[in-house]
Amino acid sequence: MDAKELLLRSLNQSQEYLTKYGLDGLTQEEVAWSLGPECNSIAFILWHIARVEDIFVRRHCQRKEELYEAEGWWEKLGTPARETGYGYRESGYGYTVEQLQAWPVPKLETLRGYADSVRNHTLAFLERLSSEKLDEMPWPDRPLDSIGAALCHMSTEIALHVGQITYLRGMQRGLNK
Repeated sequence: MDAKELLLRSLNQSQEYLTKYGLDGLTQEEVAWSLGPECNSIAFILWHIARVEDIFVRRHCQRKEELYEAEGWWEKLGTPARETGYGYRESGYGYTVEQLQAWPVPKLETLRGYADSVRNHTLAFLERLSSEKLDEMPWPDRPLDSIGAALCHMSTEIALHVGQITYLRGMQRGLNK
């Protein structure tokens, strides 16, 4: 099995867990719930997952405009469109308590639409990606950030956040609800 196949399997497995054990059957209230004012909701984490994937694949690996802006998802979601100091749109990284509390909770269907659009673009990119391209450095001023390293980091981050979502769901519903 080559590196590209590992990435595809990891992303597909994370998506399966996210859908089956994290999101299916949730109400809008459950998606918006958080343990406290300094804690993320399932909606926020799902948005962040999609943003991270969009940024890593579109902006970093492909050097293209993120789907968040290109397809107008920030407007559809009603979420922030501010430019960050990193040259891309909001992702939730480093939010203060005030920013987290002010974040508008989009409808789950719309969040899933954005996440699905990003994932479809990611899978299409990976299908076309050659093994040799994994070592390419799309940003010469960041020598540790090859395409392969970025995709590996992204896959790990997605898996971690899927675990957070399934944990929050379990806190609300228990084992068998």
